Amino acid sequence: MKRRDSIKTMFLGSLGATLTLKSCITSEDKLMLDQVWQYNYGRTYEELKWDYKVLTGKFFSNTELKSIEKIANIILPPNDKGNIKDAGVVELFEIIAKDFSTPAHNEYGEKVLRRGLIVFDEICNIRFGLKLLDCNDIQIKSVFDDIAFSDNKDEDLQEAIRLFAVYRGMVLTGYFTSEIGINDLGYKGNTPNIWDGVPEEVLKEYSVSYDEDWISRCVDQSKRNDLAEWDEDGNLLT
Repeated sequence: MKRRDSIKTMFLGSLGATLTLKSCITSEDKLMLDQVWQYNYGRTYEELKWDYKVLTGKFFSNTELKSIEKIANIILPPNDKGNIKDAGVVELFEIIAKDFSTPAHNEYGEKVLRRGLIVFDEICNIRFGLKLLDCNDIQIKSVFDDIAFSDNKDEDLQEAIRLFAVYRGMVLTGYFTSEIGINDLGYKGNTPNIWDGVPEEVLKEYSVSYDEDWISRCVDQSKRNDLAEWDEDGNLLT
């Protein structure tokens, strides 16, 4: 099984966001509402204010974002279905870093996500005299090969191993929960199909049959998108 196929399998096994505000909203709130991804969903007024702060603030520098994008593309290279950029993976890192940069989250953005970039840079500098962003893919892969497995007992790499696991998990989560990633998986979910009733051979086996009147009213595929209607006595009309 190819590496990318094994990742798909892992994610398929684990698959299993009209906004209404009663308070008045300011122009800043309206701007925030227009940016909350591309969807509307139920939020309290205070949650909307927090969303605005998260979506309009900035955590990583442009250089750090480029490093994250390079790391992500090595962890999960682009294919004909899509890529890290189109899936919004780097934006996910930025959102999580800002959203979790609070005492309640033990400053996760700073102590984990930014710390990861620092540690990866340190390893690249020791090995190649370069920061990660200045290394070529072969050099970066050689580093990742050493920190991608928890059974590596090198004491000098234990922090890097833990941080890489976080990055790998976020890259895969960001990609495979995007529209592009879902299409890459081939995941269909609750996709409606055409059902014409129990197969004839099964009906015969149990010596039963459908009432033709009900068949014409309930299993008519030309009306599959019509909404059912009932009369006042609960009788089906359509």
